[in-house]
This record gives sequence, structure tokens and C-alpha cells, in this order.
Amino acid sequence: MALRKHLWKPILNYRHSVPKRYETISGWESLSSAELERRTTRRLQSLLDHAYENVPYYRETFEEQPKATEFEELPLLEKADLQNEFERLKSDDLSAREWKTNATSGSTGQPTEFVQDGHYLSMREGLKLVFDEWGGRTLSDPKVKVWGSQDDLFGEKSVKSKAREWLRNITWINAYSMSEDDFRDAVQTINSEQPATIHAYVEAITNVAAFIEENDLAVYSPSSVMTTAGTLRPEMRAQIERVFDCPVHNRYGSREFGTVASECRYGTGLHYCPLIHYIEILDPDTLEPVEPGEPGEIVITLLSNYSMPLIRYRIGDVAAFHTGDCDCRCNWPMIANVRGRVTDHFVTPDGTLVYPGALRKTLYHYEWINRFQIHQTSTDTIVFRLVVSRDDPPQSALEEIISQTERIMGEEVAVDFEFPSAIQRSDSGKYRYTISDVSS
Repeated sequence: MALRKHLWKPILNYRHSVPKRYETISGWESLSSAELERRTTRRLQSLLDHAYENVPYYRETFEEQPKATEFEELPLLEKADLQNEFERLKSDDLSAREWKTNATSGSTGQPTEFVQDGHYLSMREGLKLVFDEWGGRTLSDPKVKVWGSQDDLFGEKSVKSKAREWLRNITWINAYSMSEDDFRDAVQTINSEQPATIHAYVEAITNVAAFIEENDLAVYSPSSVMTTAGTLRPEMRAQIERVFDCPVHNRYGSREFGTVASECRYGTGLHYCPLIHYIEILDPDTLEPVEPGEPGEIVITLLSNYSMPLIRYRIGDVAAFHTGDCDCRCNWPMIANVRGRVTDHFVTPDGTLVYPGALRKTLYHYEWINRFQIHQTSTDTIVFRLVVSRDDPPQSALEEIISQTERIMGEEVAVDFEFPSAIQRSDSGKYRYTISDVSS
């Protein structure tokens, strides 16, 4: 472990100054509420100035030089804006920055690309180290991730990926595909690695916990289980804590913004750092701020990515501002009752559970897909409903989607396509982007 730490820390320093970002963010934990507000306003104004001066979309959208003190008067940024105005949302100085293109997981039914720069990446990793520390893990302590792994589905990991995982002391359990043998292998991995913490998709670790409990298996107890990428219901938390005999630290994040908020050891609410993520919670009908404690739509402004500023971005999730203080004495504000979108697991003909993110990723980077729904109508049939921006979707792309779906679900599974003009809402009024009519 010591060797890993001594090797990994210089690499993090060389690439993105992550340890320095971690120290900076850790220092922000002790700031007073008044000082946090003062610094947040200053950082918000800096981002607005940059956007107005360097980003064509904002230069045309803002009627005049924007002021942080009048922030709530600025227009909201929609996912459709990000799709339609991708080039004009790039900063004019992009060529001088270290940057890359990323994409959403498509859990909203609208796969969306965006640009992120090196400064954002270092702040993202620094914040993750802080949240990991809240869960009892320091740099290079063992961690097990029950996570989506395309490498495990589509081939061997690269040498670079293997080296990075060894340095970070992270062992992956593939959450995309979970048969009974996979569940047993997962338990064996946790017992052999004895991780400081387990970081997992909510539904995936709940399924693992249920399997352990149903089969009366012994499992190693880490310092914490960190859940994300789904709605953590009370009964799910109770089962995970009962089986692993440790607290659950729920997290909230997204591809656009990285890890946004996390519970501390007191579990009062999910703390977020306002110097990195400026959060508003709005009434979805009036788009006015809701009262503390009332649920509303989450709107986020990312203060650490100047390559493609996301200002007042409607992410599509629901939460409330937590009222009251936390015994941890960190003055970062908190959100609570976070509700994302509900998704169904798919089931292969041999009974293996498949996390829907595996199929959503088959639709990555196809700019002609405006919205989608993936529906398992029977054990051997998957239907992709695609709202497209062109009359003739490329046949090669459709064949690639079929090929990847067969590799995930099995070659005997039939893949059909429908091209509706819109995706219909469910009876509850919500869009469902992954539906399975098959019971596991």
C-alpha cells in the first residue's frame, strides 16, 4: 500500500495537481457560512465574466454583462441547448486548455456531449478524495467499486487501465451483468480485498446485499458503503447497512458535474461545496426558488469548468435544501430527498441481471438521437425507440447497436427499432427511458 501511495501521489501532482486541490477543498470545510457566501459570489462572477467575454452562446444570450447579484434573472440552460449549441458553448480559448469531450449516461433519455478541462478534472478528483475520507478511506487505501465496466463486457482492460487501478488500489466488480456466479464472485472479491470502502451503484449493491442475506453468506465489513447513481430508498439503506454492518454514505452526481454531494458520517443530508457547485432548487412549473425543505428541480452551475461553462443547467433531478445544521460542523449547505429517474433491470435468457446503463452506452455519441427509450418486451426481445433528427439513421450505426446489445444480452435476443416522433410519458406523467416487462 505504501508503494502505491508513493507512486500515485507524484502522478496525481504531475497530471492535474490533485493533492493540492484536495488540500484546498479540505480547507474550505472549515469556512464560515458568511465566508463561503462571499467566496461563492466572487467565483460566480468570475465565471460569468469569462462566459460573457469568451463563449459565443452566452455573449449572445445575455443581454448585458451579467452580475452574480442578479444571477436568478439569467436564462436556464436546457439539455436541448447543450445538444443544439454545442460548438457555440465552447470557450474561445479552448485551444489553450487541456480538455476532452465527455457524454452523459443517457439516463434522461437524451444522450448529450459536453467539454471538460483539466482544471475541472483536478477539482473533481480532489473533491472525491474529500468525500472518500468522510467514508473512512485515504489515498491508496483499498476500495471496491461495484460499477459499470464496458471492458468486462467487451474485452480485456488495457495495460494502462490495469496499471491505474493497481496504483489507485481499486478493484472493480462489474455491475452491468450479475448472474448467481457473479454474485458469489463479488462476495469473494470483497472478502479477499477487505476494502476500506465499497463504492457502488445503489441498485447493484442492494442486489448484492440481498443475495448475501438470502444465502446466509459471510462478508467483510468495510468502514462504509458509498451509494450513487440511483434513488436510495430507506429499505435499501437498511438492508445494505444490516448486511455489511457499516454506515451507508449516499452520494449524488452526474457526468456533467462529477460527484456533487455526499453524506458525512452523521447522515444529516448530502453536503455540497458551493465553491464548486452552485445549486438552485426551483419550482418546475414557475421556475421560481422553492422554500427550504420543499422539493423542486435541481439546477446546477459548475464553477470549475471554463472550457464549456454550464450556467443554470437543468439536470432533471429533484431534491430539497436541507434545513438545519450538521453535527460534523462543516458549513457546506446540504440537499436531501434526492430523487433521480427510476430504471428497470433487464434480464437475459439465462436469468442474469443486466444494469440498464450497459445498454444506454450503446447509444453514446450518436448526435442524431434526440431522445430514446429501451424496452425489454420479453426475455428475447429488446426494442429501441429512437426520436431522431434525420430521416435515414445510418445503417452501420444501427448494426453496431444490435451487435453490442447481443454481446450484452445474448446472441439469441432479437433487437427491433422504432422511430416515433416523441416518447410518450407514463401514467404518472414521467418519462421512463428503460422499461423491462420481464421479472427477475
